[in-house]
Amino acid sequence: MTAENLERGHDPAALPRLVASQYPKAALRLLRPLADLLCVAREACGGDFDKFLIMLAVAIRTTEHPLFATYAQEELLGGAIPVFPSLGTNVRSVADSLGLPKETVRRKVGRLIEAGWIVRQGQELRFTDHAYRELAGARVGIERLAVRNFEVVADLVRKAAGPCEAAGAGQARG
Repeated sequence: MTAENLERGHDPAALPRLVASQYPKAALRLLRPLADLLCVAREACGGDFDKFLIMLAVAIRTTEHPLFATYAQEELLGGAIPVFPSLGTNVRSVADSLGLPKETVRRKVGRLIEAGWIVRQGQELRFTDHAYRELAGARVGIERLAVRNFEVVADLVRKAAGPCEAAGAGQARG
């Protein structure tokens, strides 16, 4: 396995194979930030992890909207956009995507609406700036998880490339 194949995407299955083959060496570094994120998420939702999954489903539809990526973090946190743009989702879609009973999702969505985390526009559920602020700890956990996973995979790639290839790749860029 060469660093060029990994970095340039010549073999799209190369990175998953590398991570799988080296998983015992990387597991702790991958699992700790994931566990931290899940604990923070559960706590943010009052111990109800299904609520976090529902918020995550609504957040995914929000981040898929092209306008979402155009906002600065300060705008999202500062209340300039009280209801975020979204491609939209509804209770049935959330229930189906999460494998939860529709009635369970409906009840929990009702509580999330009461808390101001979600608003209903027609049949669509929308993410609010209040939820964005309230879930800040989980968002930071997601950011840390992303950084840590990048570091771990980059380290695996460097080690797979070997010392000569890794040194040459560094010189070519430097």
